[in-house]
Amino acid sequence: MITREQIFRVVQTVAVPLLLAFVVRQLFGDPREEAPRSFYQPLLADIGFVPRKLTPTYRTDVEELIQYERVSALQNATRAPDTTAVILNWSRFPNVLLITSLLCAPWLDDTIAQVFIWNNHPKKLRYEDMKNTGCPRSKLRIHNAPANLLFQARYLACAQAETPYCFIQDDDYLVRSEIIQSLRARMGDDGAARAVHLLPPHEHLSTALREVHIKTPDDARISDIHVSFAWLGYGTMLRRSEAQQFLSLMRYLKVADEEMKMADNYFTILSNRVPEVWFDQGFELGGGQPFTAGSEGDERNQRYILRAAQYLDALTHCGRASCNALDTYAEQARPSVPYVTLDRSHAPTERARAVCRGSACVLETNIRLLPDGVSHTAEHVGELLDLERRNAAAVGESGRHNYIQQPLSQAVDSKADTVFRSFAHATVGDMLSLDLLTDIGDAREWTAIELVWLVDSATEDILKACAFEWSSDGVTWQNPASHGPICYDTSRDAVVDDEKVPLRECSAQMLLGSSALHLRATGRYFRARLNEDKQARWVVAEVWLRGL
Repeated sequence: MITREQIFRVVQTVAVPLLLAFVVRQLFGDPREEAPRSFYQPLLADIGFVPRKLTPTYRTDVEELIQYERVSALQNATRAPDTTAVILNWSRFPNVLLITSLLCAPWLDDTIAQVFIWNNHPKKLRYEDMKNTGCPRSKLRIHNAPANLLFQARYLACAQAETPYCFIQDDDYLVRSEIIQSLRARMGDDGAARAVHLLPPHEHLSTALREVHIKTPDDARISDIHVSFAWLGYGTMLRRSEAQQFLSLMRYLKVADEEMKMADNYFTILSNRVPEVWFDQGFELGGGQPFTAGSEGDERNQRYILRAAQYLDALTHCGRASCNALDTYAEQARPSVPYVTLDRSHAPTERARAVCRGSACVLETNIRLLPDGVSHTAEHVGELLDLERRNAAAVGESGRHNYIQQPLSQAVDSKADTVFRSFAHATVGDMLSLDLLTDIGDAREWTAIELVWLVDSATEDILKACAFEWSSDGVTWQNPASHGPICYDTSRDAVVDDEKVPLRECSAQMLLGSSALHLRATGRYFRARLNEDKQARWVVAEVWLRGL
């Protein structure tokens, strides 16, 4: 017969370890799953996709700068991950493995909470197929679709995510970890765009030339039209709610299945918002069978883009997928339509942005990148492709070459031999601003901060006519510099118009801090603002922030 004492001992043997385990979990959290070894980390290192320290100067043998380093406050910050990365698999599975390895790397642990692989291929995937990426089982989600849903799948995956943000990219592109961090940080700003798109220069130009604004009388339409088109596959950060509302709109419009599968052609246009696009620092992988190839693929894309424009025209007129000739707008009959912006508010921006390579930051400028002949007005939104062609003619071959071959991104690509060059001469009010995406004092204390430039001699003269300012909020600016930048020779040069141009390194003291005096160096935005016209074009090989 079992006694009470024996029962007590059994209960004690079972309950005590469980109780201790519960207490440990409450105090220290669940034990972290050990990540398997990644077979792709050496390859990522070989192609420069593993974080590394960048040089604080391009001058040689400068002892006073030995203790300085590049400032990248965001990468030193710690936060809980809240982004799901969505990757579609079809014909480039080796690329998917490499991309997954990067997304699961430890330096993105503060950003990427889960990697969602949506498998459109008929061959099913299992975790065992992915384990060499170094991605722990708990961080990887695989969905084997019963049929190929094409691009619709990424919105379905994002809509199912457990995180408030999604990062979307194609399987033939590799996006650097610091750039993904920059995208996520920007999305957290007050008043931030609902999605931010990375684009290579030629696609960035296309988006700029397609931008259209149509102002209509209050009694003619529900809303004005302010829109352009941008792809998502080069890397896009968006809110999960955007994907959910977009899918709701497509269902509201009762689009055909083939239109739903081509969702990328509809996403930006149906928002009725000019998308926020950044010049990227992308790395093309290639391989596999591209979905869009040749004139047939281009014609298909244009057909669906124009179909999206037809939907937007109807939505801004009567709030439905199509309107009758007798439909008139009545305020009391204003429809409730998801996703699309139906109002007359529009805050135009003339600023271009490029994401930094090597450190988390964004370079922003109001410097002209295109000629005055570029127009953004049209009678109908369906003219946006014709508008692009007309604008391309106004830009001309030399303007196109400058935009694509010497883009803004080359001022922050960590390469001394590539340059950003403006379209026209420097003009009073021109501004170049570095956004560090968080206050530099959040991660550590700095005793000195300098804004540094690698430029040609003509741009050195432009910088000496600039005011150097910093700000914590991008609204109120401080001007700490009592003198202009100090410039020195370097051994570096760049090629501009087939000519080798020697480069000079110029630095402006922005902030000083002191632990003894309890003075902290703070700030998020650091800029140069031109005070007079100059008869020379901006030529900037690099701009960065260094600190001590």
